[in-house]
Amino acid sequence: MREKTRITAIGSCRIATPFKSAPAYFPVINNNARVYGYTHTAPEALQQIRFLQDDFTPPPDVLPLLMPNTDPAALLETPHEMSDFYVVELSSAKQLHVAGVEVQLNYVTRHFADFFADKTRARTFWRLSDGRQQGEKLAFLETLPAYDALDDTGKALLAELTLTMATPESLASDLAAIRDRLPRLALLTHCNARAANGALLTARAACIDMVEQAAAATGIPVFNPTASMLAFGQENALADPQTSLSHYAPDFADFLFAGLYERFIAPRSTPLSGSEAIGQAIALFRDRAEITSIAPHLGSVAFLTGSLGAGGAERQLSRLAAEMRKRELVAGTVEVIVSTLDPARGRDFFLPALTAAEVPVSTIPDLPAVLSPDDLPAGLQPLLRHLPPQTQEALRRLTPHFIAHRPEVAYIWQDGAVLATALAALVANVPRIVISLRGMPPNLRPEMMKDEYFTLYRALSTIPGVTFSANTHASADAYAAWLDLPPDSIRVVHNAAEALPPQGDDTDRDIWEAFRESTADADFTFGAVFRFDRNKRPLLWLEWAAAALAAHPASRFVLVGDGAELQAAKTFARDMGIAHRCLFTGKTRNVGFWLARMNALGLSSRLEGLPNVLIEAQLAGLPVISTPAGGAAETFMPNRSGYLLDNTENPALAQFLGHYLALAQDPAHRKDMSRHARRFARKTFALDRILPETLALLSDAPPLRRAAQLAVRA
Repeated sequence: MREKTRITAIGSCRIATPFKSAPAYFPVINNNARVYGYTHTAPEALQQIRFLQDDFTPPPDVLPLLMPNTDPAALLETPHEMSDFYVVELSSAKQLHVAGVEVQLNYVTRHFADFFADKTRARTFWRLSDGRQQGEKLAFLETLPAYDALDDTGKALLAELTLTMATPESLASDLAAIRDRLPRLALLTHCNARAANGALLTARAACIDMVEQAAAATGIPVFNPTASMLAFGQENALADPQTSLSHYAPDFADFLFAGLYERFIAPRSTPLSGSEAIGQAIALFRDRAEITSIAPHLGSVAFLTGSLGAGGAERQLSRLAAEMRKRELVAGTVEVIVSTLDPARGRDFFLPALTAAEVPVSTIPDLPAVLSPDDLPAGLQPLLRHLPPQTQEALRRLTPHFIAHRPEVAYIWQDGAVLATALAALVANVPRIVISLRGMPPNLRPEMMKDEYFTLYRALSTIPGVTFSANTHASADAYAAWLDLPPDSIRVVHNAAEALPPQGDDTDRDIWEAFRESTADADFTFGAVFRFDRNKRPLLWLEWAAAALAAHPASRFVLVGDGAELQAAKTFARDMGIAHRCLFTGKTRNVGFWLARMNALGLSSRLEGLPNVLIEAQLAGLPVISTPAGGAAETFMPNRSGYLLDNTENPALAQFLGHYLALAQDPAHRKDMSRHARRFARKTFALDRILPETLALLSDAPPLRRAAQLAVRA
């Protein structure tokens, strides 16, 4: 921001006067050269702003009622550079318009002074000018010599003049439009005053209250000067308190500006934070209208996430996108957009599956940056440089992609992708934005937390057309509690899963045969499939394995996966003396092959969403043992298809061992649990069940009724 703050006042003399003298005392520059006159209502203020922004040119006939003391041609040639701050005064609910143009009551009565000189005639005219009695109004005018004496232009203006009263709904709509056009602003209400009987003016109080409520609803700061005036002293604050309760004395006008400057206008000592910027940017769309569907059925769907790495969310997204494309479940296209596909970091793991299904995949950095800051909504432009870098990049690259391809749904997965892409979807007017919350909220995962997330999600929760979803009830409840949202505000659609093919390649078979021969005495194989990181707690899992091996020496262990903790896990197994009974397969695309070699599977996570591995294990006929992390309990039937430990943070080793031995030492019991596991997983997480629920979510249909009616072609 420059050394002096550029300011613009829009309103009556009550705000124009203090602004006029302000540069003598404050580091501000008035930017009012193109302001054509005083305004009192929200529609008048909005029209004035449109004029400043070259979006409104008044017709010549109405100029005497709009700007009688100015040269409109000169004003139109005067450019208006956006100010740093605007103050908009709203002091009346009486809205006067003619031929679609807002005009000012004072100018109307002055221009038609002879006509309105007769008070009885004036009262009848205004009573009939509500827009609903046009016939009666014209008949009344035709009887009046004062009307007949006017020229044709004057007659037309009076005939079309309409007086309406603002409503809370119309005021909120106008304020939202004003907010979206200006970078930073505050509203100033009328100043109430005490009449001779000591009571505040009732009509003025009602108008002030309506402005304050509409301002709160649209997120605009508002200042009511009444308390300041009463503290200053009404006799001292008003220019002529005996005859007028509306105009300010010079000292109070200066006092009022000082308060406005300190509270709203003064340059920030610190720059706008990314969290503040993203919250303000999202809030610009609070009153957006949901766009009518562009297809007779669900149209194009764009899936968005960070990468296609070997994670559960990425697997689920890829599976849904591929099946929606192969089964032709939408009327438009299905595409996937990610931030990176870096093969060196394994970020393209599921790319082959999408390529095989002919689902186009794009990366945001590779999209052309054809959108300039000037193409963004005016209210967003001053926030742009304060937004997180990934949000800025998506605005420049993803917004024009959305505009060109017109997806009906932006289906955004995981917190990082929401931060990057949700604003671009709003700017591009994507009708439906579905936020897929995976796992537990960031406040429970400090290593994943960003300051922007809370503000981002709170702001998105107020935007029409935005729906939150989760893949577990546990996740939905945790996010709702964190964001202080109603418990049922987040829809739940579980993951879809299919039995993984048990085939492997020659390398898999060679590794397994060598391990099988080295553990030929084993009669029970306990397995794990996870990313080796601190959340999955592979060292805790190996502690379980060491205790299990001591209790049941005919055990062996297969650990499938890769990650930062893999080497530490191998070292830990060696130090525990169990490395010879443990097989670490590393990363593999053939998880089904390894599941087919196990008898049961264990999960030691601290935090989870809906762990796919527990579902896929059951589809392979494996009973499971798991901590109660996140939605783990929703993936199986405790004591029928698996065992749920009592504690997540500190699971009791004795409890784990009891469940382990029940599976390892009782083949009949294990077989019975295996049968329940397959049946439950097939019924609950079948693709043909989850796909209809997903389509209902994306099309905003009721969760159950729509899902029951949809017929998904196999």
